[in-house]
Amino acid sequence: MQTGRQQPGAEDEKAEQAAEQNTLLQPKPTIPSRQYASFLEDFVDPVLPPGTRVSKWLESVGSDRGNRCRSDSHLQHSRDNPISRKLTKSAPATNHTLDTDGFAAPLTPVPAGPGPYQTPYPESVAPLDISNTTPSSGRSRSLVEDLIYRDANLAENHIYMRSLGEQFPDHITGLLDDVRKDRNSPGPSLDQVSQDAALNELWMGAGDSDVEQYFRTNVFPYPTPSDGLKRCDRQPMARHTVPNIGAKLKISNPVPDMLYGYPRNGAFTRPQQAQFNSMGNIMVANSQNLIYPFFAIEFKGDGPSGGGTMWVATNQCLGASVSCVNTAERLNHQLRNCGSDVIEPVDSAAFSIAMSGTEARLYVSWKHNELEYYMASIENFLLQKPADYIEFRKYVRNIIDWGKDKRLTDIRNSLDILLEESRKRTSEAAKSRRPPSDGSATSNGKKHRS
Repeated sequence: MQTGRQQPGAEDEKAEQAAEQNTLLQPKPTIPSRQYASFLEDFVDPVLPPGTRVSKWLESVGSDRGNRCRSDSHLQHSRDNPISRKLTKSAPATNHTLDTDGFAAPLTPVPAGPGPYQTPYPESVAPLDISNTTPSSGRSRSLVEDLIYRDANLAENHIYMRSLGEQFPDHITGLLDDVRKDRNSPGPSLDQVSQDAALNELWMGAGDSDVEQYFRTNVFPYPTPSDGLKRCDRQPMARHTVPNIGAKLKISNPVPDMLYGYPRNGAFTRPQQAQFNSMGNIMVANSQNLIYPFFAIEFKGDGPSGGGTMWVATNQCLGASVSCVNTAERLNHQLRNCGSDVIEPVDSAAFSIAMSGTEARLYVSWKHNELEYYMASIENFLLQKPADYIEFRKYVRNIIDWGKDKRLTDIRNSLDILLEESRKRTSEAAKSRRPPSDGSATSNGKKHRS
């Protein structure tokens, strides 16, 4: 009986031993004094209530930004918005990601939307209403580089670029016939041009200064005092030369790379210079005392050292050439108002060239009516083609000859007319102030006594 009663107890002891063996095979993890290995400390978040996690995250956004690398802001820009909203001048207000220093991160251009200005601009162009600084270089953009400068600023001031193929006015057609004429003076031969190593080097790529230096030496002459001409290089034109109708959008102040006009002393007589003094400074184009300019040139490089665009150079030609026209038109305005019966208006047309080391674009500008100024293309030249190069040089020399001959003669004649009318007015004013003669005074006295 006892043996039978003890059998179940033995079985229980065996079961307990088996359980203990299982426990040893799968022991409970012991909790160490440090909850995690030291090298994992920075990667494990403490268990916090959900609200505390959000608060901690918001507090940490600004505190650890200085420790992140720049690539962090690009990788996490969609979640890292609590960056200062105070934008730098070069950063557009919309559609730009800011890096950790608050500068605009480079954008990948996106396809244009339905509107012309609804998408982010390329890095090299800042939005029109935000800034004139290029984000990629930090260089302040000039007004002539603005995307809509020609269609907005110039058009609002009634300055227009004519389309190719439009007919010229008769007086411009006659002028172009003169500057197209062949020259008697010798120039380079076709072989000399084709073997010009410096010219061929420009085709490989050259900066602005290299282009300017070559053509200054070989095409654009520097006038001597006896020529009655003057050339100024990279001098800002006076603000009063630029057409101004009071429009809201302004015209960039021209600073042509080269500008031909006249010296006060070498081109005009002393009486004519005295007439200038009565006219104010309307004939003076810049601080170098250049008088009545007529020919502006803009150079652009194209190569590894960088350079501008011919589109920008053409915008610069528009501003400089119409400023030349405007200056001459002021002389015509004085002629019309002087009261003389013998007036021959000065041809106020002006020429300009936008060129690189491989291409030249020749333009003519004129005042079309009381308000509108036009500029139109005359010819384009590929400068590494010998025939084009020689033709281009011919145009340049003919324009300079026109400026120092016929145009200068017309200006001198106009000044003489103004001077003569001024003398007449002075003489008439003097007669009106002359006191009565002695004889008339005596006669009047005798009549009074009788």
